[in-house]
Amino acid sequence: MSFYEDGSQYLRKGQYRKAIDYFTLSIKRQIEVANSYFGRGLSQYYMKQNTDAIKDFDKAIELDEKNPNFYFYRGMANFNQYNPTKAAENFDKVIEIDPNSFVAYHQKGYVLMNLNKYDEAIACFNKALEINPEYESCYHNRAFCYDQLQEFDKAIGDYSKVIEMKPHFLSYYNRGNTYFVLNDLENALEDFNQSIELNPNHFLSYYNKGAILEKLDKQEEAIEEYKKALQLNPEFYLAAERLAQLENHNS
Repeated sequence: MSFYEDGSQYLRKGQYRKAIDYFTLSIKRQIEVANSYFGRGLSQYYMKQNTDAIKDFDKAIELDEKNPNFYFYRGMANFNQYNPTKAAENFDKVIEIDPNSFVAYHQKGYVLMNLNKYDEAIACFNKALEINPEYESCYHNRAFCYDQLQEFDKAIGDYSKVIEMKPHFLSYYNRGNTYFVLNDLENALEDFNQSIELNPNHFLSYYNKGAILEKLDKQEEAIEEYKKALQLNPEFYLAAERLAQLENHNS
């Protein structure tokens, strides 16, 4: 095997330091140079050495300007360095080279979402879902954007789609929050119960369940939920505050 193949093998195994050593040898021997820079950059990226990773992605792009993967991971490293503008530029470049890259549309949408540009983010998520309607992360992030825009029915629709595809406690929790905002306490309570069933250590689900029970004037049950939230996170002052108020009220 060549140094490049050895490096690739170590990269796949997650042995990133060894991968870096072999990709460096491959670069010195002028073997698969662009891919070797990319492989070394990817190893550094996974080790959270984003500055060094970007330098290697830059070199890979200098040698091969048409490989979308090089731009994609440079964009990811840019995002990790809190440089959303450069990240978005790289994802745009991926889309220019490969217009069917639903992952690039999603990542660009994620960048825009983090910049609170929710309408623009939704447009990117829509495009990603046109290409790949089964991309569950896209539905989840689009739902978050709809929540921020107070388009709650659309948010519930997207959270429901994620739950239909792959039930996850966070989707139930987020949908429960949206129902709670709409004062649909029955559905909210059901979703927080589902969230707890899937992740019994999620203290926020217990807290929100307690808040609903309190609103339904079921104070004893609410107290138990606040206690559970505090057992999981003793520093969660909101639960401590509600618990103290209810216990004082009942004493």
